[in-house]
Amino acid sequence: MKLHPKVAALQGEVTSLRRALHQIPELGYAERKTQAYILEKLRSLSPDRLETIADTGVKAVFRATGEPITTTAFRADIDALAILEQTGVPFASCHEGFMHACGHDGHTAALLGFAKLVAENRNDLSHNVVLLFQPAEEHIGGAARMVREGALENPKVDRIFGLHVWPDVPSGMIGLREGPMMAQTCEFDIVVHGKSAHGASPHKGVDAIVAAAEIISALQTVVTRSIGPAERALLTIGRIEGGQARNIIADRVVMNGTVRTFKDAVHEHVKHRIKSILAGMEQVSEVQCEFSEVMHYPVLSNPRQLVDLLLSLTEGDGVMVMDEIMAAEDFSFYQRYVPGLFFLLGVGSDAFREPLHSPRFNFDEKDLLGGIEIYRRIIGLK
Repeated sequence: MKLHPKVAALQGEVTSLRRALHQIPELGYAERKTQAYILEKLRSLSPDRLETIADTGVKAVFRATGEPITTTAFRADIDALAILEQTGVPFASCHEGFMHACGHDGHTAALLGFAKLVAENRNDLSHNVVLLFQPAEEHIGGAARMVREGALENPKVDRIFGLHVWPDVPSGMIGLREGPMMAQTCEFDIVVHGKSAHGASPHKGVDAIVAAAEIISALQTVVTRSIGPAERALLTIGRIEGGQARNIIADRVVMNGTVRTFKDAVHEHVKHRIKSILAGMEQVSEVQCEFSEVMHYPVLSNPRQLVDLLLSLTEGDGVMVMDEIMAAEDFSFYQRYVPGLFFLLGVGSDAFREPLHSPRFNFDEKDLLGGIEIYRRIIGLK
């Protein structure tokens, strides 16, 4: 993708921004240093409005000089992951045990670079521009709170755009799909309550571990035997914890899992089957089971009109049509209220092959300029 000279000139600054942010990774709703850094950079650009939102988030508004064509919002997520970094780069995390392993430092740096471009060309703005720096995308769903607290109001947002660095898309390209692109997800917990007893007298207890093992085996049939093979669905138990000692019958087991689907009907059917299995286990083994939905992200679906807009702005150059992706993204919450488009920014190359959430994930900051270039074209900056 050919870069406008004003975008190309941002490379040094965007690299510096990304590397500074990379050193201060913080989990959802704990992004205090990150928020302070973002506010410092934005204050120097004198937006028409600057405020904190959703506790550790930031919202900045740059208003058009005349009657705006639209109010267009752009979102970056700012949180990190509890991962011990193994990249070996000189700008590695200063917060041991935490890392920007999903590239949110890059998203934030790109949006701050775009903010600089907007600020320096504000007399040419024909759109109101709203910049949203959102906390807590990973596992918590900070987008929903951003919406509740007015991210899309004052001024009222007409459309919203977001991106994600993606190592499976080659550097210099973007990944895009019309309609459903990323799955809806239900993060859930199951607690199995039994009755403790001495391991030498198992008949005096109710073994929560044995029941949990049966539940896990039964759950493997939910997708394979009750969902049609043409449907996309996934059910995973990713964590299990229970028991006190090797010679004690366990009275409690906790399981953490996730469901990924693309259709509401399939999603509800999977949850129904999980609850049916738990109810059956209560009948046959005398345990008590609790099911709780910890978090739910809707399907991320790109509307045709915004896909067509992006294709017209790029003339299809460097655009890769994606298959549906089982990963989830809480940008979908914004799409419930305004038309929104999400695309994947290619960062894959021979030098950078590690997947997202790897302790060795890294990318070349020059690839972030492609995202800024797309944003520039969307608001028509010359």
